[in-house]
Amino acid sequence: MAGKAKILVLGTGGTIAGAGQSATTATYKAGQIDASRLIAGIAQLDRLAEVRAETLYAKPSGDLGPAEWLALARRVQAALDAGEADGVVVTHGTDTLEEAAFFLGLLLKTDKPVVFTAAMRPATALGADGPANLFQAVRVAAAPDSAERGVLVVMNDTVLPGWMAVKTASLPVQAFRAYPGGPLGRVTGERLTWFEPPRRSPLAGRFVSRLGGQGDLPAVGIVIVHGGCGAAPLAACRDAGYPGVVIAGFGGGTMPAPMAELARKMAKDGTAIVVSSRVGDVAVMPEVMDLREDADIVAASGFLNPQKSALLLSLALAEGRKAAEIPALFGCLPAGLGDSYGSCL
Repeated sequence: MAGKAKILVLGTGGTIAGAGQSATTATYKAGQIDASRLIAGIAQLDRLAEVRAETLYAKPSGDLGPAEWLALARRVQAALDAGEADGVVVTHGTDTLEEAAFFLGLLLKTDKPVVFTAAMRPATALGADGPANLFQAVRVAAAPDSAERGVLVVMNDTVLPGWMAVKTASLPVQAFRAYPGGPLGRVTGERLTWFEPPRRSPLAGRFVSRLGGQGDLPAVGIVIVHGGCGAAPLAACRDAGYPGVVIAGFGGGTMPAPMAELARKMAKDGTAIVVSSRVGDVAVMPEVMDLREDADIVAASGFLNPQKSALLLSLALAEGRKAAEIPALFGCLPAGLGDSYGSCL
């Protein structure tokens, strides 16, 4: 890049744009400060890049979903394709940040940096973490060596691969980590250090055609198992007519016998079934889930948690994939921590 990089900051609300009645109150309202005010309050930001901002949404991230993320993805792709920006930073609420970063990674087709950031404390709080996170996100987005790494998440001095980012805590500022891998880099002051060469998710840009698509994505149910639940939670999804269901099973993908029996029947009748897990460090492989003998029609989520699995499943259904084609799609993702990964396009 000649001269300073051009960085577009897209605000979507969340805690990073939140405001409370005092600097020490625990209560606040998300999405109260627009993106232009956020960047105006950060000293030395203009040293890093030519930064401009737009506010797309002013909501808690729990009120955002695939429809809003699709519109966000279209804006990001258009800005990068038209040369408006050399990189994009998205400010987002933490509650659904991992889903948003994962979703955009599936849609966007670009080598330019796209970086999500957020905050665990509102902008008016004593010790607000948003300004530092935003500064560091711009630093990463403006770096030439951030290219070809896919969607990234920058939080608390750490650069994470967007498709692996997970929220692991409700209150501390150290609330995000990468799973199943680890951080890609670190920002110290204005210094950016990478731990590994560029690579991206095997499914990066796999669904770029959806950027031109119309209509909502198919609704996908998520069933969380619990002791003694039987088949009832899954039966409710069947009765609701969901074309696809993610089962957050026990451990490595086990579930009560009556639910397994119903899941097997639904899969054979054409419902797309994905088995994930309710545990934090998800690991569901075809050979360990209860439905392993039906692995040709029931997908194992691998390391994807239920919420990410539901997004991938919904996009697959939207492009017309049949239930029997879903296991191969989930099988594109690495099946072990030591696995190398490339493209599934």
